[in-house]
Amino acid sequence: MAFLQPTHRHNGASEMGEARLHPVEVGRAWSLQEAQALAFVVSVGICLALSLLFAVVVFGPSSGPPRVEPGERINPNDAPVPSLIRLSQVGLARAQAIVAHRDRAGQEPTFRTADDLQQIRGIGSAIVEDMRPWLQFDDPPPDSNDPSGR
Repeated sequence: MAFLQPTHRHNGASEMGEARLHPVEVGRAWSLQEAQALAFVVSVGICLALSLLFAVVVFGPSSGPPRVEPGERINPNDAPVPSLIRLSQVGLARAQAIVAHRDRAGQEPTFRTADDLQQIRGIGSAIVEDMRPWLQFDDPPPDSNDPSGR
């Protein structure tokens, strides 16, 4: 379907440069004001989308759970999964593994030192060292054979 209809000159030559738009096939041509208005609306929409993206990145929720605050300590012997996730390099799977190991062991406390966490698959010495500053362990129960009560 041809949108441009060639016109004929008086000498019979046809030139596309002098072509006319056929109103039935092309439809109404946009005026300059309508084209500028559309460009303005599209550019405002793009600006709003980029502003929203910027706001979500800067002010949106942080990626991952909140980390342990300085001075705060977590006891792996009684901490729930959401608290354990806050430790360095501990995600959902490791936190669940710690709780599962603790529940299977049944003894109190399961973990006496940070190094005891290496019993958990996927937790090695490097991970223990990263989380050591934020770990807290209960003092061992007093020995009944110790006369001093300590």
